[in-house]
Amino acid sequence: MKDTFNREIDYFRISVTDRCNFRCRYCMPPEGLRPLGRDQILSYEEILKVASTALELGINKFRVTGGEPLVRKGVVDFLKQLLALPGVKKVSLTTNGYLLREYAEALSKLNLGSINIGLNTLQESRFNQISGGLKNNRIIWEGIKELALRGFDRIKINTVLLKDVNESEVIDFARLTIDYPITIRFIEFMPCGKWSENMAQIIKGPEIIPVIERELGKLTPEPTIKGDGPARYFKLENARGELGFILPVSDPFCDRCNRLRLTPDGLVKSCLLSTERVDLKPILRKSGDQKELREAIKNAVLNKPHAHPGCRDIQMSKIGG
Repeated sequence: MKDTFNREIDYFRISVTDRCNFRCRYCMPPEGLRPLGRDQILSYEEILKVASTALELGINKFRVTGGEPLVRKGVVDFLKQLLALPGVKKVSLTTNGYLLREYAEALSKLNLGSINIGLNTLQESRFNQISGGLKNNRIIWEGIKELALRGFDRIKINTVLLKDVNESEVIDFARLTIDYPITIRFIEFMPCGKWSENMAQIIKGPEIIPVIERELGKLTPEPTIKGDGPARYFKLENARGELGFILPVSDPFCDRCNRLRLTPDGLVKSCLLSTERVDLKPILRKSGDQKELREAIKNAVLNKPHAHPGCRDIQMSKIGG
């Protein structure tokens, strides 16, 4: 399905919960956020109905996010049901990785397009600072290795770079792609709302490419477009993995945005930063009419703005990134 600006909308990010076991500084205020009540969150059955309706409109790629999706009970069975829907092309998962070791066996048996793990530092003390007090970041890396040992080879590590926080680890992260068949993706910090004063903390992607090349050699651009999002991919010579860059600040990608977002309480957002949304919950819980649901999702696509309106005070943990 195409929007009014001729962009093909075929990708749905589904947030199954607003709860998270982290308090990352770029996602959630230190005091945390009041979680949604259980009756406010869509049931898995309701989410599957939304996904089935989206498939009728040609939206066939899904990413399951949170909050932290692995804290919601029954998420593996939900992933199985989502993968089994007729017409699904790809289902992927984004997680902070803290529970990954516990779920590695079950997840490795699913035909997921990828598992993306947010990991912003390899250092224990820094992990404690970024995550809001959690310790033992080694458990995340152990989960990644467990997943790889079980034969899952579509692992992506997402690293948000912040000046004076983790910029010194760029080479350490990039070097991982030499030895491991994983993708490291550096993401520009996008300060919004109450965090907009942190513009000075942004490390732009083009700044770190020369740093990597000085230490590790030339980065060769991948010849074909990969994935379903805005990442640009490169490879170091003889590396088993690859490096990606997601650059919402230095290279905005609104003109090629292909996604919708479903919040855990049933709002469809066609743009991360827009205030526009379509509430599906009344339809799901009153009439349940498939045609009405289809028209609501279609309207969200047709009302998708040409570009985002700029940074606002958003609650990223309740939108799904």
